[in-house]
Amino acid sequence: MPRFVAWQTQYGSRGLQIIGISMDDDPELARKMYEKQRLNYPVAMGDDKLGRLYGGVLGLPLAFLIDSQGKVQALFRGEADLNLIEEEFKPLLRP
Repeated sequence: MPRFVAWQTQYGSRGLQIIGISMDDDPELARKMYEKQRLNYPVAMGDDKLGRLYGGVLGLPLAFLIDSQGKVQALFRGEADLNLIEEEFKPLLRP
């Protein structure tokens, strides 16, 4: 999460928008984590229905790279290499 906060700060003006999805059953847990981590991007509550729309959430963490047209450009499962994720999204940003 700290890296996502840094990316949002660094690349937000170039069109990056991080959106977190909490799969917790209790929204209060998500709110507490949001405050503790001092997140600068929105976090929404997810559920089984949302998970199915994205091909099923069989394990966390899971990260999708979605372009400005809404197309999934990449999917990262598990403990993904954050440098690789950054290299994947940088070409999609505005100059």
